[in-house]
Amino acid sequence: MTFLWQEYRSSKNYKVQTSDYSIAKKLKRRKKFHISAFAINYPLWIFSCYFTRPDIAKKVLESITRKKSKIDSEGLFIYE
Repeated sequence: MTFLWQEYRSSKNYKVQTSDYSIAKKLKRRKKFHISAFAINYPLWIFSCYFTRPDIAKKVLESITRKKSKIDSEGLFIYE
């Protein structure tokens, strides 16, 4: 499962959290994404990235995960 959210409102910094190894591997290869946290015992990676607009961030994640996003009540994008 992969999540996308803004660090704070009207910010251009985003966080991507994933528990899927193949998605994490794809994100590691991209220059815009940097690992900000990971868990050793449980497969979990958190990447930070910078996008000018939220729709661009959403499109990039849809192309990486090859899945459509769902929006949570708190504004969190979920890719299952």
